[in-house]
Amino acid sequence: MAWFDRDAVGDRSRGLLAGLRVLSFGAFVAGNTAGLVLAELGADVVKLESLRRPEALRSYFSLDHGEIYEPSGIRTTALWSGYARSTRSLCINMDAEEGRSLFRELVGQADVVIENLGPGQMERWGSDYPALAATNPTVVMAAISGYGRTGPRASYRSYGSNICNYLGLTSAWSVEGTHFDFVAGYHAASAILSALHAVAETGRGVYIDVSQAETGAAVMAPLYMDALNGGPDWGFPPNTSPGSLLSTVLACRGDDEWAAVDIEDASDWNALCALLERPDLAIAGEAAEVARPVTDLLSALETWSANETSCQVALKLQMAGLAAAPVSNSEDLWRDPQLRSRDVFVDVHHPDIGTIEYPESPDRLDRTPGRVQSAGPRLGEHGRAVLTEWLGACEERIQDLKFSNAFWDPEDPTPGTE
Repeated sequence: MAWFDRDAVGDRSRGLLAGLRVLSFGAFVAGNTAGLVLAELGADVVKLESLRRPEALRSYFSLDHGEIYEPSGIRTTALWSGYARSTRSLCINMDAEEGRSLFRELVGQADVVIENLGPGQMERWGSDYPALAATNPTVVMAAISGYGRTGPRASYRSYGSNICNYLGLTSAWSVEGTHFDFVAGYHAASAILSALHAVAETGRGVYIDVSQAETGAAVMAPLYMDALNGGPDWGFPPNTSPGSLLSTVLACRGDDEWAAVDIEDASDWNALCALLERPDLAIAGEAAEVARPVTDLLSALETWSANETSCQVALKLQMAGLAAAPVSNSEDLWRDPQLRSRDVFVDVHHPDIGTIEYPESPDRLDRTPGRVQSAGPRLGEHGRAVLTEWLGACEERIQDLKFSNAFWDPEDPTPGTE
């Protein structure tokens, strides 16, 4: 990968994306996820924050711990550390011309810029894509927003729950889901890698406009298909999968114990009848030839599952060749032998929070696998190192930047304000 020839620094040198430099204004879930994916593949992702308004996830209420403060007095949380893990932190003052000038200088040494700030914020800083491309003609900029950066809703603010309502997922699921944050983050990361290939081929930078609504719609085809082709709107009850003969969540033995099962076709149907010792419910030929109502088989299945634990139900159904799994809570997943056998969790030490288990990177390349590099950084923790490594700044230059309030150093005994 020719565009990463730059000498890498530290442990990131072992990653697939070693040498890739990323500046990230990515916030909350979608923006931080995009940076995290690249960082755990080895990129040097520098999270840019403001002292006046640090990342909101640093101060979210957490049920698992009380308020935790960094030595500088800035709050931090395990939630923030999880979403920002493997990245570095530079506290920059974009409200001052000196800070904006420093940012543009950093862009000149960067390969990628990520932002999912409020509409128009990058323009107000004079740092939209045309301005950054004038500084670095090969830079890739990924802008993540709720509805896209163009169109009549381009100025709308949004969160994951807004997008789920807008796309109809909340109506279909009868819950308030927010998984489109992660979908948008991963779409942005994959688009960035594709754009870098284009830069290597053409020598020209690329602007990526990621709409969270559009990335969400892209994975909702089963819910839209009928309505888009003249059929009825989505009308399946909860726990029902389109195209399956029977899909449900079963009550099992124990307190709040459940298992999910999906019977796709006639072969699955008859395998389930055999397991339940109900040959009288078996069908011949195609699925369309089901002779008895689904409720007959469902009733037999529910009677059987009520006397089994959720794990027993899932195991016996799997042994019969059927898709099934226990409905797990967080502790179940933490104890799961399958996940443990694949080293899905990794201990990460944070100096203010302690040692916490986080999910390891799921990107398991055989020679250069993704991996958690570090816990989420303290605010401004790596400012000096980044300025030295990226810009070759000497101590005198660093002191001048601090004095001009371009950036904040948490080691400064008299920090400036923004």
